[in-house]
Amino acid sequence: MSTGPEHGPHHAVDVTMDDVWAVYDFLVPRLESLQRAHGGATEEHRTAAALAEAVSGLVLVIEAEIRGPMTGRVRTSPAGPPAPAPVPTESERLATKKQRLTMIREYWNQLCGIVEFWRESDGYDRARWQRVSFLDAQAEAEYQRRVAEAGLRKAT
Repeated sequence: MSTGPEHGPHHAVDVTMDDVWAVYDFLVPRLESLQRAHGGATEEHRTAAALAEAVSGLVLVIEAEIRGPMTGRVRTSPAGPPAPAPVPTESERLATKKQRLTMIREYWNQLCGIVEFWRESDGYDRARWQRVSFLDAQAEAEYQRRVAEAGLRKAT
């Protein structure tokens, strides 16, 4: 059964915190219910607790990547204001963005891999909780261009 938006993210850049927290809100109550249903010394309880911890960790690291680096000021010495941070070059900025999107893609795909085991459950959002292959539309277009240029068939 599918609920929520008609379509999920197509690229890493499209993954939102709403998408991520929707997975959390779907899975964690189920896992907590399993923990309550089984005593703390059982394999079922430990498995549900470990999976809930893994899901929570993935949600937090995806959130950190989506939000980007903290831009707050850190005072290192009481003697004076901190020195201004060097302004990154365009290539450094693009490399940082690519690295951030790569991490979002990897973590999102892991989260989708976990929730996929519930794909036949009520409330599972098939359209939304899909793995993404590309960082953005430009990366996908570049891949398709290279496939066509090499004379290979298009990926499905």
